[in-house]
Amino acid sequence: MGASGELFDRLFGAGAAAYVLGFAVVVYGATASAQAKLGVSLLACALPALLSTELASGDHVAGDALANAWLQEFVGTAVMVVLTCMPGALLGHLGYQVEWVFHWLMMMAADSLTGGNVNPLVSTTMVAAGRDSTKDWVVKVAAQCGGAVVGWKLLIAAGEFMVGDVGGPSPDEHLPLFYVFWSECLGGATLCLAVWAFATTSIGEVYAAKMGLINVTLRTIIVYFGATGPAVNPALAFGYDFAVDGSWPTMEAKSPSYVAYWAGGMIGAAVSGLVWKVITQKLDEKAQIGAGVALIGVCLAAWIFVLAVEAQAISDDTAFGKAMAARHPVTKLFGRKPKAHREL
Repeated sequence: MGASGELFDRLFGAGAAAYVLGFAVVVYGATASAQAKLGVSLLACALPALLSTELASGDHVAGDALANAWLQEFVGTAVMVVLTCMPGALLGHLGYQVEWVFHWLMMMAADSLTGGNVNPLVSTTMVAAGRDSTKDWVVKVAAQCGGAVVGWKLLIAAGEFMVGDVGGPSPDEHLPLFYVFWSECLGGATLCLAVWAFATTSIGEVYAAKMGLINVTLRTIIVYFGATGPAVNPALAFGYDFAVDGSWPTMEAKSPSYVAYWAGGMIGAAVSGLVWKVITQKLDEKAQIGAGVALIGVCLAAWIFVLAVEAQAISDDTAFGKAMAARHPVTKLFGRKPKAHREL
């Protein structure tokens, strides 16, 4: 009876999940309503929490832990998006120095309030390093995607009360996929290496120092990795697209959203996790911190001094070519360059 009851529970759980997921897919595809798409998307994101006991092989204690992890990531990601993406718009984009300080404070506030990974890249690097299971990854990433949508919806709704514009990450439309992929790949690896070096070592015992170093790394990526916005958080990028357009990005083979934010970021995160797993096995803690800082420098240098130079040149040339083609006939007659490109 025990075995048959367990089998029934598993089949019932799988059947219920299939029904809910099928319902969500049908409604999402059949309606143009942004509210309906939002509702069924959040329902699909909640499936891992609803099936947490089944994912934990019937263990109710482990299932409760998974469900709690889902809730923490959902709420944590929503709070993170609202707080950390707010300073620029709230303060009217006063400059990097001012926004860095407020971003650091908001990062600490969001982390203190909810905790969690709040980023699929962090969850991915933890799995790659053997710190989390695949089940943990599924539950957390689904929650992060749903929480990001809610966070962006709240932030955009509050935008009318802010001085500046609320904006999110967007790939440079002038660049080939090669560059947007590597921008997020190296950016994701850099962020994950900062988490490993500053949050999992003795540095992490000093909370302000840990968050400060991670914030400096993240803000450096934001300033210098302009090919993709950047996001270095697939849930944040997807959540912004959904909040603005009322639907997820289309599944195109060459979609920058999937190539950059998911493929590029996830690969960078996974590689950093695998590398850190080896580092922790071979080096003592001081050497681990040193190796982490060195690898962060390598990732930043590879983009800033090599790929970013090429990417900027391509972007400038493409923008110049489009501006030349769009000139007024009289301007073409006199051979004048577009005003914004006369110095080129």
